[in-house]
Order: sequence, then structure tokens, then C-alpha cells
Amino acid sequence: MKRICIYLAVTFPLTWALWGLATSGPVVTGMPMATQLMIGLGMLCPTIGVLITWLILRKREPFSLPLRPKFRGNAKSYLLAWFGPSLAVLAGALLYFLVFRNQLDPSMGFVREMGGSAAALYADGTIRASVILQIAVAVLLGPLINVIAGAGEEIGWRGLLYPALREKLSPAAACLVGGVIWGLWHAPVTMRGHNYGLDYPGFPWLGVLAMCVFCIAMGTLLHYLTVKSGSIWPASLAHAGLNALAAAPMMFLPSAATGSRLLGPSAAGLLAGLPLLATAVAWMVVENRKMAKPVPTEQPNP
Repeated sequence: MKRICIYLAVTFPLTWALWGLATSGPVVTGMPMATQLMIGLGMLCPTIGVLITWLILRKREPFSLPLRPKFRGNAKSYLLAWFGPSLAVLAGALLYFLVFRNQLDPSMGFVREMGGSAAALYADGTIRASVILQIAVAVLLGPLINVIAGAGEEIGWRGLLYPALREKLSPAAACLVGGVIWGLWHAPVTMRGHNYGLDYPGFPWLGVLAMCVFCIAMGTLLHYLTVKSGSIWPASLAHAGLNALAAAPMMFLPSAATGSRLLGPSAAGLLAGLPLLATAVAWMVVENRKMAKPVPTEQPNP
């Protein structure tokens, strides 16, 4: 418990202070590059929190982290890490646009709106080809391009926090508690419009709750990858891949003002995130059932 308390006492203030310095305004599309960079640097704060925790506890309560890649025997884990987030984003977007069919815009008005006058010069076919290319690059290269930023968080959340929680809690409870903690860590940027905007009912607290639900779901997948592989690197790849692709479904909206980001179509939305959440719940149920089974004991020889 001491490990968790020190880690959180360092990571939360450090990250929130950095984000506070980054901006006092909305964290939405079109932010200055310097602001985006400062917010992105916040992803490295969990690793700093782990380092400080280790320095404080190294003599009294030393702990180790699953930092070795462990490629051998973990091909399935790495494949799931690389392409699993893409499947989750696709499933969520399909569900969202099945429910809100009038929001699916083949001409990609959202892209034209974000591109301004320059985008108006291109035909629909050119815009679609550009979007398809961007998505392909995000799927195939996004996990690798963003993996260091992903590891910046995963060394903390999956490397330190989840194993520490599992010492006290069941797999499901650890994922629930860890997901809520991870979601609350995002609160300063969520409350300034990141992921869900600024104009949804229940702003900003419903957005913070939605982020906690999403972090429970995504955190469960990342926890599974870490446990399965014995390394934080599959989780880091999956985290990186999700960050690269999460906003892609929005490009198929008529405009930035369409619908509610609280529901989707990004995987962080309450509706679009249901496939990922269902997968997480299924894993929790399976793992808890495994724990409930009695441990077989050897019978004495007659």
C-alpha cells in the first residue's frame, strides 16, 4: 500500500502541475503545437513517479518492474497489442454509426472543416484517399511511432500500480480500482474538453465519469497483455496504437459540431466504447472464476 500511496502522491501533482502550466484554456482540436507538446509530456510523468517511488523505497521495500520485452513465446500478445486497439476502434465506430446513421458522412465534412480553405480545393475521392492513407499509417506504424509515450504511462499504471493492487485485490477489483485512478488522473484535461468537448449534458463531471469507464475497459486489456506476456511493452504498443487511431472515426462526421463526443464515435465515448467494455467485463468474469476454483491438492498414497 505504501508503494501505491507514494506513487500516486508524486504522479498526480506532477502531471496536473505540468498540464496547468501547459494551458488554462480548452484542450480541444486546433491547440497550439507547444500546448499539445506540454500535454503529451504529461504521459511521461507516471514513469517519473515510479522512479521517485523506487528511490524512496529501494532500501526498505524494493520492487521490480516487468521491463524486459520478452519477445520469445509472446507473438500472440504482441499481435493483439498491435492490432487489438484498431479492432476496438472499428467495432465502436460501427456500433455508433449503426445507431446514429444520419451522422455518417461519406464526404467527410469534418475533415473539410478542419482543413479549412485548402481542403475545399480537393475532390471527395482525394479526401477519402488521404483519410484511408492516414488510417493505414496509424494502424500499421502508430504503435511503433508512439510507443515511448505509451511506455511513459504503462511503466506506471501496468508496471507498478496494477501489480501492487493485485497484492490486495482480485483481478476484477484491481482493474476497476486501477481504471478509476487512471481515469481521474486524466481529469484536468477531460474537464477542459479533451475527448468529450465542452458542451455535453453534465459537463464536466459526466466526462470525468466517462473517462473512468473507458480507462477501466482499456486498462483491463492492457493489464491482460502485461500479465500474459510478463512485460509492459505489449501494453505500451497497444496504448500507443489506441492514441494513434482513437480520433479516426470522427473524420467520418459531417462537422465537428455533430452529435456528442460523450457517446462517440471515438472509442472513449460511452456508446462507441461498449465493445471494448464488454471484452473487459468478459475477461474479469473469467479471471475471477479461475480464482474461485479450489486449488487441487495431492492425495496421499494408500
